[in-house]
Amino acid sequence: SNCRPNTRTTPHRRLSASLVEIGKSFRHADCSFLIETSFGIRRFRCHKLIFSCASEVFDRMLYGDYSEASSGEVRLDDVDPDIFERFRDYLYGYEYHKLQNYDFETLMKLCEFGNKYLVQSIEEDCVHELLSRKDTYGMTELLQLFQCAHRLNKQQMIEQVGWVLRCNFTSPLTQSGVYEFNPEVFKSYLEVIAGKMPESDRFCLLEMYLKHNGIYGIDGPAGEVSAEASPGGNSDVEQSAGDLASTNLPIPAAGAAAAPPAGSVYLTKEEEKSNYIADLVGLINFARFTPLEFHDGPGQSSFLSLAQKYEYMYKIARNGVAEYDLKVGLDTE
Repeated sequence: SNCRPNTRTTPHRRLSASLVEIGKSFRHADCSFLIETSFGIRRFRCHKLIFSCASEVFDRMLYGDYSEASSGEVRLDDVDPDIFERFRDYLYGYEYHKLQNYDFETLMKLCEFGNKYLVQSIEEDCVHELLSRKDTYGMTELLQLFQCAHRLNKQQMIEQVGWVLRCNFTSPLTQSGVYEFNPEVFKSYLEVIAGKMPESDRFCLLEMYLKHNGIYGIDGPAGEVSAEASPGGNSDVEQSAGDLASTNLPIPAAGAAAAPPAGSVYLTKEEEKSNYIADLVGLINFARFTPLEFHDGPGQSSFLSLAQKYEYMYKIARNGVAEYDLKVGLDTE
């Protein structure tokens, strides 16, 4: 009788195993990726066909009308050699389980490198693995993941990480990483934390973010922050570092506003800045301020016009009158 084994190796698994073996043995390697380090150049021997199948970018690079195609050498200056080694290892077999052994930082770098070179497979697998661990991350990792989700332009990822940020939000907010967000991410973050902290603190965070990144209001200076002002502030807001600390909000390093962090996206045109300020201010519910909170915060701010201040003061006063009338009505019943 013919005895058949209960299990057999599928063609897919055989192909995957063959690719892994080729990657390890460098057999028939026909190109090299060169990455310069402080110790010299690290050379990774690879196969054009494997990389060209991974993305259109590598396909054009290795088979198009470029010097890399004829020389067989590709120089990269935008990736750490250890990250590229893991990236190369992934392309030979597409083994997801290997990603499960990497830490948060490695997965983030692999994901962003894959995104840059349009290697959708590793990008999606890294996102899947990162999101599978989202409930174990601290606030620092969540903020990084939130920014990464925006860079990748993945709406579902933004919503998932935003939900975890809301659920894990603890006041006082002490993460200075929010000041390194680009404008789009900060606006999204400000929306995410709505209702999780007092509106007065949310406005304070808004104001400090703008000044930290060199964006000033109607009466703000065009140059550096005044030496007499608090970190991230100016002379229009007479608030010392001690006063800011009392709000339990993160305080940017002194002088940071004069030198915005590298690598972030900043607004350049005055019209863009004005529109962005208006968008952020529009996210604040000033009706929830007490008269004192408004006087000490937005009332002293250069990010609101005088007309806006009168309008919001009127709303606050009207709410106060309504609450008083309600209280009097209840007392007389």
